[in-house]
Amino acid sequence: MGQILIRNLDDAVIAAWKRRAAANGRSLQAELHAELSRSVAAQEREEAMARLARIRASADMSKMDKQGWELIREDRDSR
Repeated sequence: MGQILIRNLDDAVIAAWKRRAAANGRSLQAELHAELSRSVAAQEREEAMARLARIRASADMSKMDKQGWELIREDRDSR
């Protein structure tokens, strides 16, 4: 696993994260690890939802209200 070093971070920011970590019963490192992991997961969910929305927009939804047998009959009749 990799490591990250963040230089020149404002002391107020560090203090806020330490308070947040203490409130959650975690170390500063554990709190930041959890937040970074949550952030990545949320971004991946948003990207997946955007891909699904693009797929839905391009899909022909006109046949979604028909029964399977109706679609089969239409296909057979079209030949």
